[in-house]
Formats: sequence, C-alpha cells, structure tokens
Amino acid sequence: MKKALSLILFSFMAVALNSCTGEDDTPSQGGSVKFKLDGTQKEHVICIITQTEPQPGETVLVLTSSNTEETGVFRYEIALGDTGSNITPDFIAYQLSNKMMVANEGEYQTNVSVNSDGHLKGTFSGTFRSNLTNDDEFITITDGTFDVHY
Repeated sequence: MKKALSLILFSFMAVALNSCTGEDDTPSQGGSVKFKLDGTQKEHVICIITQTEPQPGETVLVLTSSNTEETGVFRYEIALGDTGSNITPDFIAYQLSNKMMVANEGEYQTNVSVNSDGHLKGTFSGTFRSNLTNDDEFITITDGTFDVHY
C-alpha cells in the first residue's frame, strides 16, 4: 500500500515541481541530481525536498528532481538522519514520460554521506524496471549523485 501511495504521489509531484535555484531563494538552497541514464549524462536542477511524517516520530525526506528540457523525474525517499553505504531508501524511482520505473531491492546501490541540517548528499546507481517483477523492460542508471540544500 505504501508503494502504491508513493507512486500516486510521485505522479502528482512530477507536475508540481518548484525550482530550488530560483532568484528568490537564499544562497543556502539549491542543488542538483546528476546521473547517466543508459549511458547518456543527465542533470536535474529543478528539485524539491519535502519532509513527511508517515508515523509519529518518523520523518522521511522526499527528494523529487526534474529538468525543464525533458520529461524524466527522479524520486528518492529516505528517513531523516540515515547515512552510510547501501542505505535502503523507502522508495527510489525514475519516471519516463508516462512510465514509472522502480528499483527493486538488491538491484541498486546507494550511499548517503550527508542527511541532516537541511542538506542531503549521496550517490546511487542501479536497474529500474517498469514494474516490480523482473520483466524485460528496464533502464540502467549509473554514476548518480545528489547534493541538495533545503
């Protein structure tokens, strides 16, 4: 149920992104998400981080990023304060046009080096599939980085 709700919210968030690098923002805000999608370099500079509280005392950061020149949207959810190698995020996905590509546990790597004081920074890579089963439709993301102040 949580993944289904995340997929629905993800679709709505893809339409309602705000820029983290606008002129009205303070210098401490902004950032980017960079990665290679099937070998092609991508950079997302439109990003938003929101904090949700799915259960009392549990805070989850939701990073959503995009670029005005393409339709792809990246989403990464992680508990506030979690850091280290092979952190298992609550949700990690990439939306291509109208198709959601989700990373299954065990098919991606992630390392979060900073996750506090309004700063989220880390790396990611992996295989993203069009559904949660092992089908033939997939994308590969490599050399992924995110570094966002919020």
